[in-house]
Amino acid sequence: MPGPAVDTIQRFGSVEDDQKYTRLVELFTDDAVYYDPFFGPQRGKDAIRTFMEHMEEVVPGSGARFDEWHSEGDVDCGWAQWVMVAPNADGDEVPVPGQSLYRLRDGKVSFVADHVDCGAYRRLRGADAKVPDHVTPLGMSASPDHPGGTALDAIRRFWSIQDAGDYAALGDLFADDAVFVDPIDGTFEGIEAVRGFLDKMVTDMPAMGATFELVDAAGDENVGWSQWWCRLPGGSVPGWSMYTVRDGKFTLDHDVFDSNAARAANS
Repeated sequence: MPGPAVDTIQRFGSVEDDQKYTRLVELFTDDAVYYDPFFGPQRGKDAIRTFMEHMEEVVPGSGARFDEWHSEGDVDCGWAQWVMVAPNADGDEVPVPGQSLYRLRDGKVSFVADHVDCGAYRRLRGADAKVPDHVTPLGMSASPDHPGGTALDAIRRFWSIQDAGDYAALGDLFADDAVFVDPIDGTFEGIEAVRGFLDKMVTDMPAMGATFELVDAAGDENVGWSQWWCRLPGGSVPGWSMYTVRDGKFTLDHDVFDSNAARAANS
């Protein structure tokens, strides 16, 4: 069942109806950090308020809107998925998928970071567009004040197994109706499809010389997320994963990273 955090996260989505972003300031702790991949970290309520005032001008001025907002949350953490739709230089609307990660403390948001699909953003703004920074927020929210629950335990088991390179064994962590989303290989629905994908990774990952490094993770009972590095021979690519968990098993693992950068680092 969704926890109280999902109500708070949904308020971030509902503010898009009128784009009065300063209404969100009351949802933050005094020492909160809001990370935007173009404007960087805003630290503390005063900085967040100034940033939100700026967004009330920038977002409507760009003709952008945010559709398909979906929230998941428990008590101390959660995440959201959304699609920014904005016109390109020719006036054609371009959808840019995005995600947000949240940590909460005593019912208030202490950390939020946004992520946008780099390939879609390049299609929107052109090849010379500013590159969103998805490196800086990795580990920015790590804190011993979030002990976590069942979902975090599952995430830690996942990474312990993955660190050993035994991708096939990860299948035991997924529920029968699980969904696994990979930016390169696509969406796998149901345990057999998920196991098939993970079996493929047993040979594909070593062949690419790919290893993974967990940077941060958060999870309550049914919702969690992680931030990580994918290390490749040609460079490192930052990534995020969003999870839902039921009875200690994953029902969703949705990975996000710059697939073009991953391909370049593997070439």
